[in-house]
Amino acid sequence: MAPGRHGQRRGGRPKSKGASRKEAPAVTVHDLPDDILELIFLRLDSCASAVRAASACTRWCGVLAGAGFLSRFGSLRAHRLAGHYHTVDPFFDTSPPVGGQLTVFVPSPSMSTVVDPRRFALDFLPNSKSWEIADSRGGLLLLYKKRPHAWCTEHHPYLQDQLVVCEPLTRRHQGIIYPRDMVSQYIGLFLLDGDDDDAGGRSIGMSNFKIIAVLHKFHAWQSDGRGGVPLALVFSSGSDGGWRVPRSAAADSDNVTIPGDIDLIYFAGRVGGSAYWAIDEEDGTMLVLDEATTTFSVVTFPQNLLRSYDRYNFRVTGGEEGVLRVVRLQDNELKVFARRRGGHEWVLENFLQLREATRGQPGREDRFFEVNEALIVAADSTHVLVSPQEKTWPFSVDLQTMEVERAHERNRYAGTAFPYELPCPPALMACAERSRRRSRR
Repeated sequence: MAPGRHGQRRGGRPKSKGASRKEAPAVTVHDLPDDILELIFLRLDSCASAVRAASACTRWCGVLAGAGFLSRFGSLRAHRLAGHYHTVDPFFDTSPPVGGQLTVFVPSPSMSTVVDPRRFALDFLPNSKSWEIADSRGGLLLLYKKRPHAWCTEHHPYLQDQLVVCEPLTRRHQGIIYPRDMVSQYIGLFLLDGDDDDAGGRSIGMSNFKIIAVLHKFHAWQSDGRGGVPLALVFSSGSDGGWRVPRSAAADSDNVTIPGDIDLIYFAGRVGGSAYWAIDEEDGTMLVLDEATTTFSVVTFPQNLLRSYDRYNFRVTGGEEGVLRVVRLQDNELKVFARRRGGHEWVLENFLQLREATRGQPGREDRFFEVNEALIVAADSTHVLVSPQEKTWPFSVDLQTMEVERAHERNRYAGTAFPYELPCPPALMACAERSRRRSRR
């Protein structure tokens, strides 16, 4: 083969004289658009990794500090479950566990080696032992005091003149004056994310939160007191905040009727942005609050779910992919009913015979579950806390596996447990603040 042909085959077509070869510029990470960078950053495994990435360059800091990214990242990893504030219900336990306080912070198993429970004590609050937790959201707690009143019941107390929202991690708190002209018995207090879009992606914080107080009011046109209405009163933080009655809530007051006897109304649970109350003597009737719109509605559950129910044998909980669950105790059998999102059919998902399932558990007595019905102490999306009526002996049941646990830390406290999350690290929030200042220049 001629040398010329051989050279052409190996080197390609010969270059013509004067022709200049243009090489494509090298592509680097700096050429990626912001939306692609966000997708990459969303795969970071921790807030610490996000802080290190934000320190790399100004542009990355701007992407990581964007409100949209922080909101999405926060829903995935930015908040870490530090533990739970366990409350002690005097109905089950009249001896508070620590120093007369009805609230105990217990770190989650994954944080037990790095979280000091003393750091989350509520002793920084004024008259700290007199406050009770109503709700938690992210790194904030909502607390209230019960007001002694001639018509006040244990489960539906009157509100004091003040509520408190606090951030235990920073030991800050804010008193919230309750309107005197709105003093009434309440059936629910809820803490939600604030509406401040300028909060730098922080879904909730001491400067960005909202409270919904659901009151029980008597019908103005029923002098006999037999009829009542629910009323949602909303408090928003910030300089333009304060208490208000949303138009939607005021309109619902004329359309939704509930019993005038408040003891016939039981708080059943909170799932997917809605709160549920069961209404006694009205088979299958549930009062529902949509927290986003503050509107009320009345729905009917199948009678086999609500038959012979009360606050100690019935709960509404949630699950993955929008599943709505009802947990029932009847004849000492725990049943879990489920309804898929958008569906109408209820199916029996799981059941458990308590008498047999608890045999061999430490501290179990033969008299348990023989005559008296067991009682539901508390429930969430993963577990239900149960105790026999004969004696306070709490144990938890995993709603997925229906396995009974007695040794778990949650079983030491007969009451509701409120989750507490650690917020984004201050370094990342400081980066967000710097980015916002630059964008305003």
